[in-house]
Order: sequence, then structure tokens, then C-alpha cells
Amino acid sequence: MRLSLRDVAKSYGRARGLRPTSLEIGPGEVVGLLGPNGSGKTTLLRLAAGLLRPTSGRVELDDAKPQRRRDRFAFLSTSAVFPAAMTHAHVARLMAGLFPDFSPDRFARLVERLDIHDRPFHALSRGNQTKLQLAATLARETTLYLLDEPLAGIDFMAREEIIDAVLAEFRADATVVLSTHEVKDAEPLFDRVVILREGEVQLDETTTSLSQRGTSVVECYRGFMQ
Repeated sequence: MRLSLRDVAKSYGRARGLRPTSLEIGPGEVVGLLGPNGSGKTTLLRLAAGLLRPTSGRVELDDAKPQRRRDRFAFLSTSAVFPAAMTHAHVARLMAGLFPDFSPDRFARLVERLDIHDRPFHALSRGNQTKLQLAATLARETTLYLLDEPLAGIDFMAREEIIDAVLAEFRADATVVLSTHEVKDAEPLFDRVVILREGEVQLDETTTSLSQRGTSVVECYRGFMQ
């Protein structure tokens, strides 16, 4: 799926969440969306998911508004939670009922791979709650994944497990936009990096191009954040 932002801006009253931004993200790309808190990452992802409407400009998924493509993408939000009493089986039934592209087999495989305890959601640690939400999102066999901070609150060893699971499970033609503060851990995933600061794009470059310039994503990110 192709994600297009054309001169998209978002304001919250007098505050600017995103300044006029144009991006084209095509099939098969894994894009790292980087920046400090308040830089506009979540705003951009929520605009792409159709949960926010732009103040100006156009957001399109394959030439249609996101609201018309809700069955074609998966969105992982930092604020999403499952009902307190839900176990793995409950989550699988809920997701299968909501999304025809949800794969129970893929979900079970991810749950096992990520070693998520089979307890009611409220009884899981924050890290296991995040992993369960991520497993449910990745178990959708779709063509666009919008992942907002999937590594937040995850310890180092679990982050490695998640990176390995993401690398193993994404379809080659899937479009992925992933925001994170864990730049070093997530760097192996990225084909391209977009760095935001104060609602503006500071960098939009492929990791191949960065490598040819003799710099890593981490080094580049640090340079923009200084």
C-alpha cells in the first residue's frame, strides 16, 4: 500500500502538531519515524490512520482517504489496551471478529515467540501488555502497518525478540511506518528514516544512502537532536 501526505499540517488550537509535510511511502518500505517527544510522530501516524483529520493538505492510502481503507491497515497505538479480563484466547476471538485478515495461527506463533504469559490482561506486566498488543497487530495479514512506539516499556532482551519477530513476520510487500525512541535497537528494521523535530521533517533519507555517506541512523539522529 502507498501512503501519501501532501502538504499535510495539523494544528491543535494555536499549537502546531505537524507543519506542512509531504511524504510518499511505497510498498515494501520500512520507515523509521524518529524524533523527540512532541516532535509530531504520533500526530503523523494518527493522521495516516484516519484518527485525526488534517488542518490542511491531503492524506491518502492508495488514492483514498484513510477512513475508507480501515480494513487495509493495522494501527498500534500507545494508548490502546484490551479489556482487563482478556486472556490470549479472548484477544484472538475479538480480533478475528473485528478483522477478517487476522490470522489466529500467526497470533499464536507470535505469542509463543515473544513469550507472553497467558494471564488476564490486567495481570500482565507493562512489557507483556505491549507485546500482546503488538502480537495482535502483527497477526493481521495486511499491507500497511502503523506502529507507534512498539518498543516502549520493553527491556533490552525483549526488544531483541520483538525486532526478530517483526523481521520474520512482515510480508515483503508490506508498508511499515514505525516510530520509536529505541533507535539503536530498531535500526536493523529500517529501509528509510524520517526525522521530525517541532513538527517539521528534518531528514528523509534511505539507510543505504546514510551508509554510503559513512554514517549510521543512530549517529545521524544524534546529530539532529544536539
